[in-house]
Amino acid sequence: MSDEQTRFLQELAEDLNSRNIQLPSFPDVVINIRTALEDPSCTAERLASVVRTDPVLVARLLMAANSAFHNRAGIEITDLDLAISRLGFEVVRNTAITLAVEQIFEATEHKELRDGVQKIWQTSLALASMCFVIARNSGSINSDNAFLCGLLHEIGKLYILTKAADYPQLMGDDASLDTVMQQWSASVGKSIVDAWGFPSEIADSVDIEENLNLEGRASASLVDVVFLATQVLDDAAHLEEDDGCKVSAGRLNVSADNYPALQESYELHAQSLRSSIGG
Repeated sequence: MSDEQTRFLQELAEDLNSRNIQLPSFPDVVINIRTALEDPSCTAERLASVVRTDPVLVARLLMAANSAFHNRAGIEITDLDLAISRLGFEVVRNTAITLAVEQIFEATEHKELRDGVQKIWQTSLALASMCFVIARNSGSINSDNAFLCGLLHEIGKLYILTKAADYPQLMGDDASLDTVMQQWSASVGKSIVDAWGFPSEIADSVDIEENLNLEGRASASLVDVVFLATQVLDDAAHLEEDDGCKVSAGRLNVSADNYPALQESYELHAQSLRSSIGG
């Protein structure tokens, strides 16, 4: 381990110990949407009035409402209130958060990081879609919360990559940087998700190794969803070959037999998600 890598790890440890893990906070529109949805009497009209303060979010919601995943009939929707009614409040929340996280990913000032940042972002989108369809298939897990778990799972890697830009030797050593990512991103990511005010079960899902219980719990959790999503996106053969994967898959009603249909749903959701963000 080089002196530079040692200094980097020391700084990272100090950031974690002091809870000084920081990325930009969410914009006001996300906070206002969260606040509105905390009121059980919130209406589509009230939520639309909040959304209209952000024209980009309005456009994203209209694109989502007209996507193949949410609009199977192909009837064009141009009214925001109708789009919100079709999508549902949780999808509105998630679309706002997706836009905010995307902007955070795009905010890096280091040109040399763009390829790495883009790779993490694309992985985050794929995980979000796979988590969504796995949770929906399970019948027991909130699919909108699962989407957020997938979307936020890689956020620690963004922090580490951005911080590493000031350490040229580490940036030039792909193997060492990858090792740091693998060993530290979960703890860093959980700290960030906690700081952003997400529920503990969403924050816990960032750290699979710490929170996945393959023995003592019979019911499925968001951690199971994220774990299974990472496994099948790596290789669907894990469903039949990996014992841990089999446990989580069993809890979530996923099998080698029904996986092809789930994969089809994933591809449709991922395509609609990429289309709605222009990616």
